[in-house]
Amino acid sequence: MREKLKFITTSLTVLFAIFLLADVGGAQNRRARGNAYSKQQVEQLLEIIEERSDAFSNQLNKSLDRSRLDGSRTEDNIAERVSELENATDELRREYDHNDTRGENLPEARKILNTATEVNRIMNTRNFSRQAETSWIRLRAELNTLARVYGLPAVGAKSYRFVAGRNTIPARNTVAVRRATIIRGYSQQQVEELLERIEERADDFTNQLNKSLDRSRLDGSRTEDNIAELARDLGDATDELRREFDHNDTRGENLPEAQRILGVATNINRLMKSRNFGGQTESTWVTLRSEFNTLARIYGLAAVGASSYR
Repeated sequence: MREKLKFITTSLTVLFAIFLLADVGGAQNRRARGNAYSKQQVEQLLEIIEERSDAFSNQLNKSLDRSRLDGSRTEDNIAERVSELENATDELRREYDHNDTRGENLPEARKILNTATEVNRIMNTRNFSRQAETSWIRLRAELNTLARVYGLPAVGAKSYRFVAGRNTIPARNTVAVRRATIIRGYSQQQVEELLERIEERADDFTNQLNKSLDRSRLDGSRTEDNIAELARDLGDATDELRREFDHNDTRGENLPEAQRILGVATNINRLMKSRNFGGQTESTWVTLRSEFNTLARIYGLAAVGASSYR
């Protein structure tokens, strides 16, 4: 019996040593892949990324200007993400020139790939011009080369999560996060699409409401200002939820933002019932309110207009 225990202990020790060596070897291989690029090659890559980032930004802005998103908050949000990508590439270029070792600017590389993953999600969920999409494919290929240089996941890899104000952190493959992917029958992608529609329709509603107010006897009054401010609150609340939904790992973390939207929407709903704003404005509101009530079901909250909102 003692000999058998000794044999088992020895076998386990050998297996552990094998696993340890394999892990060390894997890490060395990853470093070797990164070290396969000379300093000059990395500098040239960063120059190409910088140039292609500028070209992509120009093509995307042209595409947005010709789309129905022109002048909307959604256009501003997309442009902001692309601007963040440009700034991140500029920052890495500066840091790479100043630092002695590649490891010192690893955080800047992570930041680029994190931002690029968010831009990639936008490119996958919307239709832009062929020139913008081609420009993105070229830029993404260079960014994935950058990922190999630094031993980081490629653009769009599931290991990236978006956290406001921080660099990329690894995705947590926990039961709680997997459970949060589908809540009340809606997938993560379906909620993202719903939030996009809400954002766009909130912009449409605000435009229609402002036109209606300009044509009414309320034009120039404090009442008009109060109503317009309420509409702006709604736009701000929808933008905030969209950002928080992208940044947080679980849907429960942005429940307060969803509650805020539905509270503001309930106040607007009360206003719409008490005044006559014209058929087109009211029709736009009915469509938007329906989307809000879908949002309420997803988060297990009361529908717009329910007495639980004060």
